[in-house]
Amino acid sequence: MIRLPKWIVPILALAVVVGLTGVLLAAETAKGKIKSVNADKKEFVVTDKNDKDLTFHMDATGKITLADKEVKLDELKKGDEVEIKYEKDGDKMIAKEIKVERK
Repeated sequence: MIRLPKWIVPILALAVVVGLTGVLLAAETAKGKIKSVNADKKEFVVTDKNDKDLTFHMDATGKITLADKEVKLDELKKGDEVEIKYEKDGDKMIAKEIKVERK
């Protein structure tokens, strides 16, 4: 019979806890249409499907893609449909990735 060292069980338990915490801290997703953009403040407002306005702040390393091409925040237009991956920082929603569809 193989005997495992006594320290292996606590290490495995810690790994499971850390793994679950990472999932809980993962980015959330929101969808909607651009209502307004303030590139100077690096923020934008999106109206979701429930007509609720959500204000996002752009992360310094965040990416915005339109037709598989990287664009800047000031290139977004009112009415663009967006899918945003974001993280919460207190009351703020920090956009990490934005996928834009323009019709």
